[in-house]
Amino acid sequence: SLLRACGLKDEDFDKPFIGVANSYIDIIPGHYFLNDYAKIIKDEIRKNGCVPFEFNTIGVDDGIAMGHEGMLYSLPSREIIANSIETVMNAHQLDALICIPNCDKITPGMLMGALRVNVPTIFVSGGPMASGVTKKGEKISLSSVFEAVGAYEAKKISEEEFKDIECSACPSGGSCSGMFTANSMNTLCEAMGIALEGNGTILALSKEREELLRKAARRICEIALDERFKIRNIITQKAVRNAMVVDMAMGGSSNTVLHMLAISREAGVALDIKDLNFISSKVAHIAKIAPSLNSVYMDDVHKAGGVSAVMAEISSRQGHILELDALTITGESLKERLKNAKIKDENIIRKVDNA
Repeated sequence: SLLRACGLKDEDFDKPFIGVANSYIDIIPGHYFLNDYAKIIKDEIRKNGCVPFEFNTIGVDDGIAMGHEGMLYSLPSREIIANSIETVMNAHQLDALICIPNCDKITPGMLMGALRVNVPTIFVSGGPMASGVTKKGEKISLSSVFEAVGAYEAKKISEEEFKDIECSACPSGGSCSGMFTANSMNTLCEAMGIALEGNGTILALSKEREELLRKAARRICEIALDERFKIRNIITQKAVRNAMVVDMAMGGSSNTVLHMLAISREAGVALDIKDLNFISSKVAHIAKIAPSLNSVYMDDVHKAGGVSAVMAEISSRQGHILELDALTITGESLKERLKNAKIKDENIIRKVDNA
């Protein structure tokens, strides 16, 4: 009776019930449009014979919370998000889960909560924003604003130039355009196989991102009752190894260490400082992205072949440490996923010999 009050009909009760974990919030640039994305996903789920139930988590924008007591709330928000996923999914015994994160602590929080629930799960993030462009034609991102503050105080740039950087750095919705925490974690979701190809690099608010949402929605319907695709069967020791390899190859945020340690703990797999030291000693930094290199952004990486091209180049080298037999959410092994991947621009994603 309670479910009928929510609009369900007789024919719905034999269909898989899928949780749609949204993280819509107006104050985060990477999240203000996620209600529109959730609608696309729910419509596709219904078309594919399942019943979606959307719920929401909180979110904190680390950039806006910076420089005052708000930063005290950033990391704790990750735990609240994890608890929210666990609570809603287990309380209502939903069959499967699709998560729509994007920024800062939201992606790791959702991963942690999903691992506690352990049902078939897929992640599809909101996507990165485009890089900004100043009046001088220089490509910039949020970190350019941080640098501009010091430059202005040192009288190296004018107030007009400072204002131009402020107004140009974040031109659209999406996660900040460099390899900061948000894009790092969304990239690692792709590397771990819990997200589809392109999750880390396809621009937010693009037609290509909308198609990725639909693909993810169709896939969660296909696997909703298939225990092979429970999240702990995807995020394994091998998947965590692959995530950290990509992290080193792309120069991810140092926050990934903080988050991957917590995610590994929830997954019941080992990861410690010795593992990180070993991986970092074996993997070349072949994709230098802002803030490592302020002329390269996530949209550039996507055009150059994306995360798959990075992994394919790493795996082409003798003695590589990628786990190519790791299972991905599509049912393919990582090796199968990468079979057609190639670098399209060696100035963006370099060969290992030219790292």
